[in-house]
Amino acid sequence: MSRQEADIEGVTNSFYREGKTDGLPVVPPSEERVEQMLEGTDLPRDDVIGRLGTREGALTVEKLAVNGVMAGCLPIHMPLLVAGARALADPQSNAIQASVSTGSWAYLCIVNGPIREALDVNSDTGAFGPGFRTNRTVGRALGLAYKNTAQINPGEKEMATLGNPFKFSLFAGENEERSPWEPMHAERGYDRDESTITFAAPNSFLQYQFKAGARSDQEMVESLIQHTPPNMLGLKTETANERYEGAQLEVFYALCPYNAQELEGYTKAEIKAYIAENARRRADELFSVDLGSADADDGLQPLWGRQFQDPDRINLFVTGGSGRFNAVMGPTLGGPTTKRVELPDDWEALLERYGDELDREWGQASSE
Repeated sequence: MSRQEADIEGVTNSFYREGKTDGLPVVPPSEERVEQMLEGTDLPRDDVIGRLGTREGALTVEKLAVNGVMAGCLPIHMPLLVAGARALADPQSNAIQASVSTGSWAYLCIVNGPIREALDVNSDTGAFGPGFRTNRTVGRALGLAYKNTAQINPGEKEMATLGNPFKFSLFAGENEERSPWEPMHAERGYDRDESTITFAAPNSFLQYQFKAGARSDQEMVESLIQHTPPNMLGLKTETANERYEGAQLEVFYALCPYNAQELEGYTKAEIKAYIAENARRRADELFSVDLGSADADDGLQPLWGRQFQDPDRINLFVTGGSGRFNAVMGPTLGGPTTKRVELPDDWEALLERYGDELDREWGQASSE
């Protein structure tokens, strides 16, 4: 065993005992590796990106770099890591409740803009699956940064009843090139040529197939409603605010390019409005959220309820490759929060220096 291999084994074992890992091996965050990681940002190493958790909280640029090294990131990942950390630290993300609740929430990250190509973010075939370095390492690094900054470990602060296999890995780019609609970040007020990362915390991920054959637009949109479980509500109570007081739940629909293109005659707004109006369930099926429920003396209660309070509680984006599989994710707990990716002054030089570490000889993106 080489000295380097021994160091990796020793650091992994030590960090695991101290609760600083996600259970997988980590790259030792040596001074040299952290210094190299910090090349990816113009921010001072002691700059506080935000506060994570409750009391422990200050995430500095240096701490983020340490966790990025541990997760296997490259220096060119730092701009995306900083933006993701800012999204996590935004009080509207409610990342603390998603990190400690018994509800077992995941970290969903959606990347938009030119940074997808620069960092080889998978937005096509297998977008949410394994295989791409940026998707796997950046999502993992953001999870480690939150976990280690807020000092959260299962059975101590994290009380997830079952846990979530997507906790730090629900990370993909939007397939803007094959989408008939404006991308998510443009919907949220950013220019198309800007790069962003959007964070949300869904509880569940459900994938389904819209079968091939002669199908109408009506059936296509109906399938979105039919495959949305009753627990996936979209609502915002009057008490919800930037500190996340009150309930604020949303749902994300991930459409494959093929099915999205079949609906190109409609805008996202039209589809969302249709879903919000027509997604109805028996009232006793809907996930229970305390909205100041009526007393028994208030008389007969309605049998049917709307799953979505309004279209703003619905998010629609295109990702993945060829095929007819779509997914619905939710309900999300707080957010979503979107942050701009800000590049350092020497970005082109950094890409030239480290970009070849993302080169691959496999996996040709599909096209139609």
